[in-house]
Amino acid sequence: MAQHWPSIQSFFQPDGTKARKADVSKSGDGFTTEEVDAVLRPVNRPWIPRQEYVEQNIGDLMPGPGRVTFTGRVANLFEMQTPSKRPRAANGFVKVILKDDTGALIVRLWFANDAYQLCLGDLCTIHATYIAHSDIISPTTSVASLMVSIFPERDNSCHFIIQDSMSGDTSVLCKIPLGYHEGQPLAGLMTLQNFIEGGYEVANPRVLVCVKSIGARKKFTNKAGKLSEKVDIGIFDDTAEASLILWGRIGASVSPWRASQTILLLTSPGIRLERRAQLSITSMTHVDVDPRIKDAEWLRKVAGRLTKRESVNPVVPEGGPLIDETGCLAPGKAIWTARAWRELFGGELDGRQIEDLKMLETRIVFGRVTLVFGWEGEEGGRVVVLGVRE
Repeated sequence: MAQHWPSIQSFFQPDGTKARKADVSKSGDGFTTEEVDAVLRPVNRPWIPRQEYVEQNIGDLMPGPGRVTFTGRVANLFEMQTPSKRPRAANGFVKVILKDDTGALIVRLWFANDAYQLCLGDLCTIHATYIAHSDIISPTTSVASLMVSIFPERDNSCHFIIQDSMSGDTSVLCKIPLGYHEGQPLAGLMTLQNFIEGGYEVANPRVLVCVKSIGARKKFTNKAGKLSEKVDIGIFDDTAEASLILWGRIGASVSPWRASQTILLLTSPGIRLERRAQLSITSMTHVDVDPRIKDAEWLRKVAGRLTKRESVNPVVPEGGPLIDETGCLAPGKAIWTARAWRELFGGELDGRQIEDLKMLETRIVFGRVTLVFGWEGEEGGRVVVLGVRE
């Protein structure tokens, strides 16, 4: 085996020029942080339209070219990653179903750097230059028939903005379900029990539920080796209870939801029948968060009563009604004569000691008495208690 001898370079010290260059701090490129963000994250910069855009309702949009702007709420969303090594290419898109009070359409929102932080029920405004037909054609579903595809980070002629809809006049915008008319029942609406027992087979079924509980966001690795998230939401109405499973980034929508207060109108949800019915949001599902309909107000009141009924240590009412198996008499609705008071207390109260009053309280609390009453006809009429019989 040949013997290895040291090289000539091993006998010399390394040149310190490179080391000195590394020690020198790297000088800036002359651009400010705001200017860099304007290029890397153009979505965050202020946008001023260069031309006029026609404001329209979603139901009035027509396919074809044209500068239009419209506002709606997020009824469904799904994120798709499409990684690319090209410097200005998109790395994915968010597929959003946007609806207002007149219609719905699909928005394909492309992004390069940062994905849009969208939630169900968000109020959004879009500026677009072209409306196309949707790639989903199914007459048996409620999915929109129109679609718009925008890339705001690369195309300055289109824009996407999330409005502040938690307060003010915007809090009630675009919250009327599609097809709803005041004073008429909502088409396809059924109870949760009827939906579980076979109502899901009907075209475009709708179920109105209230949020009962919100589980923790669980992370796990799916079969494809990707990290996924899951949130389990307890839902109910006056007929049944079930679970609503939220997968992926749509689970972030539960942050502003409140138990026994948030109402969800689910149109065409998926269902899995197990020991407890599990509902899910599919690509065909529409979700209305706190819709402006009377049924939602009624269900919220029912949820409030059920919450009080299940609460611990309920408050004992003061000055409650007189009641027996035939009816009740509300407090303050009867006039008691002096004789009736004496018969109820067993005499006059003037001059009695504290011990006597305690004994009287023990005797009459939850006691059963028979009232001798009459009717006083003035001022609309009132019940007059004439006497008391134990």
